[in-house]
Amino acid sequence: MSVQPLDAINRVLLAELSRDGRKTVRALAALVGLSEPSVRDRLDKLSRDGVVTGYRAIVEPAEVGAGTAAFVALRFSSVAKAEVSAALEREPCVLEVHEVAGENCYLIKVRVGTTVELADALDRIRAIPAISHTNSTVVLRTIFERPITIETGQPH
Repeated sequence: MSVQPLDAINRVLLAELSRDGRKTVRALAALVGLSEPSVRDRLDKLSRDGVVTGYRAIVEPAEVGAGTAAFVALRFSSVAKAEVSAALEREPCVLEVHEVAGENCYLIKVRVGTTVELADALDRIRAIPAISHTNSTVVLRTIFERPITIETGQPH
């Protein structure tokens, strides 16, 4: 989807929401000097255009039983991309799927509670018929994970 470049006001709105997704329309309107309905219209358009894809709470993985992370490289025949993608989407521990260049086809991120759960998840992933090879890297410690933020100055 092609989206028009973001104007300064939309960049400020996105920057504020990326820092605090619970910021009220009233607070955003005061920040950018527009009416609440105008800001609501802008936010609705950003959602319709696919710029804003949702609002989420950021949770500590270990506190919700997902303290063990791994990255898994997958190889499979390119004709099976849709089948593999659909199977991975059904697997709740798979958080990210990235198509990559090189020998591997996908690099996925999984999160589970324990290494035993990781072994079970890897067994399920390896059982996807089209997958010919996996290579797993278990995360020992996450130093940081950074969400996308928008850098901007104040609107004119």
